[in-house]
Amino acid sequence: MKILEGQSNLVSNHEVYEHILEQQQKNRSKNRRVPPNQFTLTKDLLTYLRTKPGPLANQDKTHQYSTEAVYELFKKLREANLQSDLSKGEMLMIINLRPTNVAVLSTVVEDMLERFTEDEQQKIIDIITETLGFDEPTEAAEGEENDEDAAPSIENS
Repeated sequence: MKILEGQSNLVSNHEVYEHILEQQQKNRSKNRRVPPNQFTLTKDLLTYLRTKPGPLANQDKTHQYSTEAVYELFKKLREANLQSDLSKGEMLMIINLRPTNVAVLSTVVEDMLERFTEDEQQKIIDIITETLGFDEPTEAAEGEENDEDAAPSIENS
């Protein structure tokens, strides 16, 4: 077997998620059975994509991610003159991870401190949360003192 064109397109998690759901609907509507290994792979992939803290975790309820939302993200970044400074890979990671603070964004964007000012970094975050939304923090994330499974702290007296 010969690979004619390696990695001709990048695909986001959202596009994979939509494709898998589309294929499931087609199979159900035609009463088509899928091989057991394909069923397991599809089930595991959907479980992974729907697991928090991933942005698709609440997609069934919120429908925040859509093709229109991704286009809107690109449009707003372009209007702010920020998209041209981001590579395709960085844009893909932004879509896949939906960073909601500068610390997470810095893991996605290479040499962010040298390439963007603090205002531009915050502007990118604002555009992302405006177009792709954000998850509300859970009680466990807000205060770990309520966590029953946490190990008790040892204080020096």
